[in-house]
Formats: sequence, C-alpha cells, structure tokens
Amino acid sequence: MIVSDSTAIITLININEFELLKFFASKIIIPTEVYREISIQKDAKIFLDRETKANFLEVVSGDNNLLFDELHILLDRGESAAIVLAAEKNIPLLIDEKKGRRVARNLGIEIVGLIGIIRFLYRRKEISRERTKILLEKLDASNFRVSKKLMALVLE
Repeated sequence: MIVSDSTAIITLININEFELLKFFASKIIIPTEVYREISIQKDAKIFLDRETKANFLEVVSGDNNLLFDELHILLDRGESAAIVLAAEKNIPLLIDEKKGRRVARNLGIEIVGLIGIIRFLYRRKEISRERTKILLEKLDASNFRVSKKLMALVLE
C-alpha cells in the first residue's frame, strides 16, 4: 500500500501505463485533493473511478488540518494532502516534486518516485529490460521531467 501525489498517476495515465503500479503496490491511496486535481480531465476521472470501483485505488481525506495548513504554505493542495495522509497512515509516499520530497523526508516519511518504482521493478525482474526501455522512452516523450542521467541509472 502506498499514498500517491498526482504527478505519477497523471503521467502513467497519459502514457497508458498505470498498470505498472499494480506490480508495485497492492493498493494506491490518494487524498481527495489529488482526486480533484486528476479528475479535472474527463478521461482521467473515468479511469480513477474505474480503479476505485476495482478496489485498487482508494480516495481518502486526511484528518490533520493543522499540518495540512502548514504544508500548504509551501506546497500545493495535492502535495500537502498526500504528505499528511502518508504521515497519518505511516506508509510510503509516491511523489516526484523536489520540494514535496524534501518536506516529506523531513517529516520522516519514506518516499519513492516514479523512476524509483521502474528501477525497483526492473531489478526485481518484474519488468524486462526491453519493457523498461519502452517505459523510459514514453516518460521522456511525455511532460514528465527527469534527467537523462537518472534515466540511465535505471538500467544499471
């Protein structure tokens, strides 16, 4: 089980690779704020609702409004809510934005990024080298920002 911010989910939906997360986690939990961010796009909303109905995705509201308000000074609503939820549930957080990662680490939250998930799955032989290359090419062609150096590390 893992809490997710919106970036990885949006990216995987856009490159038609959301199923990758099913190799990594038994369930993805997103805060209501992340659901709202993603579901602005009609197709993404349909996708999220389908995954929720299939019990792979769960939409939850966090309870720590004080922490949310403090984080929201620095971060957007989705990032803030995802960090709060990961802290409350004491489970890892899927987040790729640098500032959000730094804040989550400072709160003692275990974090992972999309590239880290791909590398993990490749090293565990859950996905092949060829499939990994295809995923990295799709990410590179999308709006997902990651350095070529970091992408190269995945296949080492």
